[in-house]
Amino acid sequence: MGDLRLAGILILGLSANPPAMLGQEAERAGLPKALARATHVARGPVDAEMRNVDYHVDQRVVLRIGYLRGSLRPTSDAPPWFDDPKSFTLVIDTGSVDISTSSLTALLNDYVFGYKGSPLKRLEVTIEKGQLKQKGLLHKGLDLPFTILADLSATDDGRLRLHPTSVKVLGISVKGLMRRFGIELDNLVKVQQGRGVEIAGDDFLLAPAGLLPPPRIEGRIAAVSLGPDEIRQVFGSSGKERRRLLHPSDPKADNYMFYRGSILRFGKLTMADADLQIVDADPKDAFDFSLAHLNEQLVAGESHNQPDFGLVTRMPDYDDLRKRVAPQGKGD
Repeated sequence: MGDLRLAGILILGLSANPPAMLGQEAERAGLPKALARATHVARGPVDAEMRNVDYHVDQRVVLRIGYLRGSLRPTSDAPPWFDDPKSFTLVIDTGSVDISTSSLTALLNDYVFGYKGSPLKRLEVTIEKGQLKQKGLLHKGLDLPFTILADLSATDDGRLRLHPTSVKVLGISVKGLMRRFGIELDNLVKVQQGRGVEIAGDDFLLAPAGLLPPPRIEGRIAAVSLGPDEIRQVFGSSGKERRRLLHPSDPKADNYMFYRGSILRFGKLTMADADLQIVDADPKDAFDFSLAHLNEQLVAGESHNQPDFGLVTRMPDYDDLRKRVAPQGKGD
C-alpha cells in the first residue's frame, strides 16, 4: 500500500493548485504527458467497466455483474467519492446483472417495502415453473397471507414488469373476483412514492434507479430472463452510451473493476485523470466486492503504480476476508 499512499499524496499536492496554474507548471517542468493531462482534468462522470463482480449492496443483497460498461456520475459539484455512496450514481449503458431470489427477497423487505405503514411485509420471492412467485402478508386492517404468480418482462421504458397470472389471498383465488368487480391491485396496494415501485392496474413496475440504497443505479433494462434461482437483467443502449473503449492496465485480468478519466476519490486519496483498476486476487471465482468495506479490502491487498502513472490494486474477496476475521465457530 506504500506506493498507493505516495501516489495519493502527490495527486493531493497537485490538486491544491488551480488547473490553469497546474497547466503552466506542467509545461515548465516538462512533465510526462500522462501527468500533464491530469493537471487539466475537470470534474465529471468517471468511466467504469466491470467483469465478473459480486457487488454487495449490503450483507444480504448482492448483484452479480457479468459485464458492465457505464460511468460514475457525480450527484453534486464534488467528484465521486467511494466513501460517500450518495456522492455518485452508477449509470449502466450496457451490461448483464443477475440478482438471486434471496437477494431480491431481502431487497424488497429491507428497502422497497421496509417502511412504517407498508402494505406488504414478510415477502418471499422464488421461481416456480418459469414464473416469479411472491408470498407475504397484505396489511388491510388485518395481515392477510397472499401468493402471487407473475410473468416477468421488460417494459418499453426500461423497467421490469411483473404481470400477475394468479392472485390468492388466504389461499383462495381472488383474481377472477377482482376482474368481476373491477378491482385491480393498485386499488388494494398503495406504495410509498420514491421506492422504485409503481403499480399500474394489476402490474408491478420496478425501476432500478429507485430500488437500491445509495449508490443508486440507473440504466435501461432491454431484456430479462429467469434462471433456477436468479433473475438476469440485460441493460441495453439508450442512445447515450459511451462508445470509447477502455483499456485496463492489466488486460489479462478476468475479474476486475476499472475506472478511467475525470476525478475520483477513495479514502483520503484523490486521483486526477483517474486510472484505477481493482483486480480480484483470486480469479477462480467472481470478485466478491463490498463498497462499504473497501478500505478493509485495500488494507488486505496490494497496489502497484504503473508506467503510465495508473494504479492496479489487487485485493482478496470480501467474503474470504470476512471469514478470516469472524470468530471461530461463528457466522457473520
